[in-house]
Amino acid sequence: MPAKVQTMAYYGAVPWHKLGTPVPNGVKAEEMIRAAGLDWNVELRPAPGAREINRRHEFSRYEVVRLPRPKTHETEVLLGVVSRRYRPLQNVEAFQFFDSIVAESKLGSGTDGSPGQSKAYFETAGALGEGERIWVMARMPGAMEIVRGDECFKYLLLSNTHTGEGSVSVKFTSVRVVCQNTLMMALEDGQKAYRVRHSRMMQFRLDELGKFLAITQQVYQQAEELFKQLAKTQMIEQRLDHYLEAVFPRSEAQKKNGNRPQRWDFVKKLFESRQDLQMPGVKGTLWGAFNAITRFEDYKQPQQEEEADQRLERTWFGSGADIKLKALEKAKEFAALWN
Repeated sequence: MPAKVQTMAYYGAVPWHKLGTPVPNGVKAEEMIRAAGLDWNVELRPAPGAREINRRHEFSRYEVVRLPRPKTHETEVLLGVVSRRYRPLQNVEAFQFFDSIVAESKLGSGTDGSPGQSKAYFETAGALGEGERIWVMARMPGAMEIVRGDECFKYLLLSNTHTGEGSVSVKFTSVRVVCQNTLMMALEDGQKAYRVRHSRMMQFRLDELGKFLAITQQVYQQAEELFKQLAKTQMIEQRLDHYLEAVFPRSEAQKKNGNRPQRWDFVKKLFESRQDLQMPGVKGTLWGAFNAITRFEDYKQPQQEEEADQRLERTWFGSGADIKLKALEKAKEFAALWN
């Protein structure tokens, strides 16, 4: 079962998952960390039964222990067991990589009530479970208008795990304003994210993150061009079925019997009837079909009940994020084929 949100802070409108503590605009990293309940550290300790392997007093295995925050009644929490090669990244260090792009002072308000759009700003941050995963999400300046009245905001999403499983990652994401769908974006070479393993080379790789962040505008520009191409691609004849087959392939038994997955019906219903997908320039297009899939993945099948915080983990970090990225990759392939 997905981990529940333990603590979270947000700026602006209450998120769709209805979780978190509100913070004022232009909040600084230190304030965001505290408001999100992330002002704690982890510590490595020799695991029970681990053997000392060299004269530097290194052990074969270590426990990752979350330390109590000062002046609280919290207790220590065991988050994972790792090898001697593991190197932790403290929460405050995770925020530091946004220092060059996130405003350090109060910003003027934009027309939508957000801080002025000349700089990026923290929008959400929090922890899942007992702190096994933490995330920081920053909204970037400007917006992408795909067709008239259909804007997508631009975000960077950094996540880190304290369990020994997974890595530090930075993803490009976008939120379609009219429906609050979260769109996942790939790098130019198809990678899902910029990833840094918790190893001896971590600091070297993290030092390169600044160079990586320098290409953000290029990635968003390419995404905007692709989204506009999808909006120009009409889903005539059997194109919607071809697209759904690529994203949600049928089993051999379903093909033999001429059946189709139930999720096809859910997505088709969204594509044909959801109000935001009937907008001029969106209706009947590959852009509309792609957003029908992202909507389905963000809010899932009608009969599947799901806690809001579980949905957050799935759609940002789990299977939902993977399917949405696959949907975009397949849409890109079909747009090139059909235009």
